[in-house]
Amino acid sequence: MTSQTKKMTYGALMISVTFVMTSLIKIPIPNGYVHLGDGAVLLSAYILGPWGGLIAAGLGSAGADYFGGFGIYVLPTFLAKGLMAFIFGYFMERYPKKNKLFFLFPAVAVMVIIYYISEIVIYGSITAPLINIPFNCLQGLVGIVVALVLYKPLERFRLKPVKISEK
Repeated sequence: MTSQTKKMTYGALMISVTFVMTSLIKIPIPNGYVHLGDGAVLLSAYILGPWGGLIAAGLGSAGADYFGGFGIYVLPTFLAKGLMAFIFGYFMERYPKKNKLFFLFPAVAVMVIIYYISEIVIYGSITAPLINIPFNCLQGLVGIVVALVLYKPLERFRLKPVKISEK
């Protein structure tokens, strides 16, 4: 299997895994649901790197929102989850010797900020979306736990990272 075929195959697989993990188990919260999908978002970045992770996480998560009846969130979700994966993948690639746990938190913080800004636009209020910040943080924490549990068993599927200076 060529490198490009492997990247495309893993990318399609991670889109599907992200979609299924987002759609399968849903715990309702005031404006949406908590799910295992953020674990797949972070694992997409871990396996595919920043750009592949952005595409796989964004498409899988946005697709789950679309088919789950949250169509208004498709674009915000694509941006939030895609950038979450990109940031995690970028820092892992840039600083391979650092502890991966350190890079999970900035990625989740960006996701929370993007959802907050998106909900300001959706609701037309700066204060109304504040109620969702703790739930988005909880969602990110669930994703971190899932990623920490699964990253070691999935390490053999990780595509060889390209150093930033080689691009």
